Amino acid sequence: MLSILSDSQKAIVETMTMRLDTKQSLEYLKEHGHEMNERKFFRQKKKVESLKLKRVYHIAKIGYEEQHLERIDQLKLIQRLMWENYEKCESPYQKTKILESIASVQPYLSSYYEATHFIVKDAGDKNLTQ
Repeated sequence: MLSILSDSQKAIVETMTMRLDTKQSLEYLKEHGHEMNERKFFRQKKKVESLKLKRVYHIAKIGYEEQHLERIDQLKLIQRLMWENYEKCESPYQKTKILESIASVQPYLSSYYEATHFIVKDAGDKNLTQ
């Protein structure tokens, strides 16, 4: 279970994040396959708000590792696709821009790998003390 929210509740969180008003929110939800009336929207929004603490706990306890690995995988995919684009590209200017983009991914990957080291070390320390 990667999330405690349903797909429609996740879409409601997106409307809240974008600070859409009610009309805009309902339109957004409709466009994304979650059509509902205003009453249901407010009921679901209230439910989402009531789950804030539970969501934080879930992320801290369960979702962190999943998110962490997902970000590493995404960055590695992005990097691989940029290298593919670099190889296909013929413009020296565009090649330079792609190389700059590849370089800009490096600090993020390094940070995630460093955090991974601490996660593994912490998990190992906990297993040793049990």
